[in-house]
Amino acid sequence: MRQNKVNIVVILVFAVIVGLAVWSILSFPVKLGLDLKGGTQVILKATQLQQTGTTGDTKSSSGSVSSDAIDKAMLIMLNRIDKLGISEPLVTKDFSNNVVIQLPGVDNPDKAVEVIGKTAQLEFKIVQGYDDQGNYKLGPTLITGDKLANAKAGYDNNGQVIVQFSFNSEGAKEFEKITSANIGNQLAIVLDGQVKSAPVIRSVIAGNGVIESIKSLEEAKDIALVLQTGALPVNLEIQEVRTIGPTLGQDSLQQSLIAGIIGFILVAIYMLVMYRGLGIISLIGLSSYVALFWGILSGLKTPLTLPGIAGLILTIGIAVDANVLIFARIREEMVKGKTKVVAFREGFKNALRAIIDSNITTLITAAALYRFGTGPIRGFAVTLAIGILISMFTAIILVRSVLFLMLKSKIMTPGFIGVKIPKTQNQKEY
Repeated sequence: MRQNKVNIVVILVFAVIVGLAVWSILSFPVKLGLDLKGGTQVILKATQLQQTGTTGDTKSSSGSVSSDAIDKAMLIMLNRIDKLGISEPLVTKDFSNNVVIQLPGVDNPDKAVEVIGKTAQLEFKIVQGYDDQGNYKLGPTLITGDKLANAKAGYDNNGQVIVQFSFNSEGAKEFEKITSANIGNQLAIVLDGQVKSAPVIRSVIAGNGVIESIKSLEEAKDIALVLQTGALPVNLEIQEVRTIGPTLGQDSLQQSLIAGIIGFILVAIYMLVMYRGLGIISLIGLSSYVALFWGILSGLKTPLTLPGIAGLILTIGIAVDANVLIFARIREEMVKGKTKVVAFREGFKNALRAIIDSNITTLITAAALYRFGTGPIRGFAVTLAIGILISMFTAIILVRSVLFLMLKSKIMTPGFIGVKIPKTQNQKEY
């Protein structure tokens, strides 16, 4: 009696969880990835930055770039993408340490690429004269933009487009010292190797300033955005820009959904034919699995890609694999002449280790795919891992509770299970 109460509680808890999953699906529709929605994919090659001590020009070197530097650059680019309002971006690395950016829904990549990949190296230098062509000779870098607290585009009193900036507390103290020591000199404001302005320092500045010589307010907003998110520690060279149309993605999505529905129906038919009444129980677990799987994807707001759909369809078969092992073991035990109670307990116990071992090895494979793969492969790995975990969860807990709750009911006969008991055995045992 106590065990029945536990099983009822487990089933009710599952019902609540599935209900929450359905609510999540209805409230937060699954986002489509680049290959399904269309958009832009950009591949950028990272190269080292080198700064000369006299001119301040930013140059790139073909030397190798550290993985930490690329990771930092990826984080900065992701922040910039978020500020541009592009939803569900994907920023990853490939095997060559190239940065791969996927921007779903972006049809015109030019502006996005310009802002995302802009180095945004802001430097302040004292002008030390002019060369023969009238260009500034710049001194060494005195302070950089990594100490900025804020940057904002706007207009000055004369209607000229400017970017106003302010330093953090540490930067403000340094900037105050620099300006107090160089009153009467020109302070060059250099952005990515270009002198934007070189005003004369007439008084001590406590930590605020402006960038001038900007052509448009749109350009000023882009400069302010990249300054707010910080300068990239590497230089990025565009290797490939590819626009993907949504038409192919829609066709692929429809075909994949049809394939998934057909796969579900075929699995259901197989389970009903092979395991009779136990097949009905497996369908309860499979339906719960699909709801939980889709609900988790919508709750995590993870973009769904074609490889992700492939992982979903694949795990439909994996989801019933555990049920097949359990049911087959139960039938074997009953054929041996054991009672229902013993057959169910022994069958479940014997199948459990095989279920755990097989799923753990598949999880290891999914982890390897995620660790060493790129965006689409990682999408497949994520859906595969989620599917495995949910299938184990439903088989070991939900299906078990339903089985043992129905164990002593009259409906749980050998015929219901699909077992043919030899006539020599005593049917009363069952």
